[in-house]
Amino acid sequence: MIADRKFGARSRLVLWLTTSTLAGGVIMGLELAAFRLYAPYFGYSIYVWGAMISMVMGALAAGYALGGWIADRGGGDRAVYYAVLASGLYQLVIIFTVHPLLQSLSAAGDFAGTVAATLIIFAPPMLTLATVPPLVTLLLVRSFPVGAAAGTVYALSTMGSIAGILATSFWLVPHFGTLMTLEILCAVSLLLGILGLVVARPAMLALLPLVLALPLAPGGPTPADTVAVAESPYNFLRVARRGGTLILFLNANAAQTVRQETGGRTGYYYDDFALGPLLVEARHALVLGLGAGGSVEAARSTAPSLEFDAVEIDPKVVEAAVHWFGLHLDDPTIHVHLADARRWLAGDTGRYDLVQLDVYQGSPYIPFYLVTSEFFRLVRMRMADDGLLMMNLFDLSESQELLLATVATLRTVFPSVVVKSSFRGSHMLLAFTRERSFESVRRQLEDAPILGATTGMTELKPPASARPFTDDLAPVEEMTRRMLATLRR
Repeated sequence: MIADRKFGARSRLVLWLTTSTLAGGVIMGLELAAFRLYAPYFGYSIYVWGAMISMVMGALAAGYALGGWIADRGGGDRAVYYAVLASGLYQLVIIFTVHPLLQSLSAAGDFAGTVAATLIIFAPPMLTLATVPPLVTLLLVRSFPVGAAAGTVYALSTMGSIAGILATSFWLVPHFGTLMTLEILCAVSLLLGILGLVVARPAMLALLPLVLALPLAPGGPTPADTVAVAESPYNFLRVARRGGTLILFLNANAAQTVRQETGGRTGYYYDDFALGPLLVEARHALVLGLGAGGSVEAARSTAPSLEFDAVEIDPKVVEAAVHWFGLHLDDPTIHVHLADARRWLAGDTGRYDLVQLDVYQGSPYIPFYLVTSEFFRLVRMRMADDGLLMMNLFDLSESQELLLATVATLRTVFPSVVVKSSFRGSHMLLAFTRERSFESVRRQLEDAPILGATTGMTELKPPASARPFTDDLAPVEEMTRRMLATLRR
């Protein structure tokens, strides 16, 4: 009898400590899944991260305080598992309603929308899980010193958080997607809560069928023109067909590649990449940000024998390019490399006559480290003496501060920069490794067999106030956010 009691006490101790560990893991899993879930509605930016993390930290602080308050009023292990179960039930409701909620909040913008979404969707289940450590500490102090009990509980909770981050980042989201990750985290919460209560309340077993409802949760909305969707560690991808046009969308409905199924010009900025081989004698080109191959196809329209090294960070984007956009990996004239553009470039030893740069991260934001003076110097080191860098930039603001700062940055490395703007706010920046006058570039394109080749061309001279971007200070996201705010007015 005494042995049974000891075994029962040890089992409860293990369960309490396991609960604290798993609660920490679920909290961090929810936080990482939230960022992925928000991408199609609010985009990828530091503002989304900052708004979400601040609200999460607020929820955790409130949960710790609430857990301490309940513990001081005699909270036992039932309070622990009612909290865990409540979190699981809330997660279950959210899984079935999250996409309509996010759709309704998306118009509020990346900061206000993210704050509201986090407070409604993720703060309540995280807050209730955050009550677990102080409650479990109370249970342990009956058998251990207060310091040892608190230290053990919070150490295990932190270890669980680390495990939750790693599991969500490297296994759950990449292999199962965001929705199923949320379902798994919800199932862990429900099963843990039921397990902790079922000894005292066998009727709790009646809640087990709720776990079976999780696979029935609806996915995100898919427009009628959708022909394929996929999710990767980097993006949520959607391929759409509109008439005879295929479009690859990444994350917040950002069109990454447009292709006419019958071939020919698209009417988008991708067409301007055809001008590169007309401005420099190009045999070997480098593409940083391959996407679905729109820039490659455009350049080959004027230089069919051009050889490419193409860098793309997302393997799912390459798969879409092969399956839907006519990219042939067995083509000996194109070599695709799966890597981050800057890291790959730092280890490359090639030399290129033409460089195409189109590195938007599935939203209107450019990764800041791919638009700095240090980055452009790295690109220049890989370019021929008479080479050309072509860079796509989106700036629809009246002030054009992002465009001016980027041109100022390019001018710290390249002696001549010409801008070709389109009416959609897209700007093709042409940076030459040799001194070229604006008029010489213009005359060269006037003779090109492309209608409107010189339309929108300007010799943009940034004012002294346009500070070049550096690795230390590159407020690209701040400028982009201001530009987007003016568009919403």
